[in-house]
Amino acid sequence: MPTLTTGLQRLDIGQFRNIETARLVFSPGLNLITGPNAAGKTSLLEAVYCLGRVRSFRTAHPDQLIRHGQSAFRVVGHVGLADGRVIPVGIQRRPGAYDIHLEGRPLRRLSDLAGRFPVHLMTGDTANILNGGPRYRRQSLDWALFHVEHTYRDAWQRYARALRQRNAALRDHAPVALVTVWDSELVDAATLLDCLRRDYLEDLSGHVARELAALLPGKTFLIRYQPGWAKGLTLAEALEKSLERDRVRGYTQAGPHRADFAMLLDDRPAQADYSRGQQKTLLVGFLLGQAKLQHALEGPRGVFLLDDLASELDTEHQGRVLSGLAELETQVFVTAIDSRALDLATWPAHKRFHVEHGDIREVV
Repeated sequence: MPTLTTGLQRLDIGQFRNIETARLVFSPGLNLITGPNAAGKTSLLEAVYCLGRVRSFRTAHPDQLIRHGQSAFRVVGHVGLADGRVIPVGIQRRPGAYDIHLEGRPLRRLSDLAGRFPVHLMTGDTANILNGGPRYRRQSLDWALFHVEHTYRDAWQRYARALRQRNAALRDHAPVALVTVWDSELVDAATLLDCLRRDYLEDLSGHVARELAALLPGKTFLIRYQPGWAKGLTLAEALEKSLERDRVRGYTQAGPHRADFAMLLDDRPAQADYSRGQQKTLLVGFLLGQAKLQHALEGPRGVFLLDDLASELDTEHQGRVLSGLAELETQVFVTAIDSRALDLATWPAHKRFHVEHGDIREVV
């Protein structure tokens, strides 16, 4: 169990979803949130997620997070870091605009927040990492690397700037020289991104395989990476080869922004021939592996959010997941309709909260 008071120590919520106000103090270990359907359990997780990611995992329209009839929501957290400091993070959303402060100062880059307060999420929608498009997997990969590799943030920002400029030139039907002038910067930044992604996924594959040895006994696991351009070509060669098609379509087709990875069980894509419950178990192992690798790389400890763990996992798999989570030196939030469905024996440090109609109370 955590020996330091790391993670989210306190959270103040105002006018967020169906939560009018809440002032909560959390355990550094497990925080179990119970209550009936539509009571506000997931809204509490969403507030924690928003504090770390400045977005929702339930909607692409942040104004929907503002409680009906109110002008703004406010979420303020106090986050304990491994060095013993406690830093404030504050987010306010008015229609059309965010106001974000980190350590008392306006936030300049979202990656700065990711580096202080990483958030891992497991919900029914997390299956998009398996069954959704490549952007979901890239997003998972990028956020993981933002937490542990400062050079990754800089390389990604360089790459994104060069890509925007190259695409603008393509859309404007600029001369070839004004398009290809960005290729050198693209390739230089992409080389570092690709190297960091490959190294990370190789390490991650081993960590996930060890988690799945307990969660899905007898299954072999492998991550297969696709960098975003054709096998056998360098990116410079791929950009040259696709130049005419890029000019016709008005955007750059090859590069790390088109990367993807597949998760294989017994050498078969995990989407194929596996039940939804097995897929969810695989995703839990994947996120546990990410968190353990983050700790191994001495990245910042964050929080692990599991929404409705019991909905698709039987009792045996729930027990394995909770045992795996208990081994992590990280803070965990779990929602459940019935607290009796979960065995908390492995969590000596835990708190219980109950939610009814947006009212959140600690169960003593």
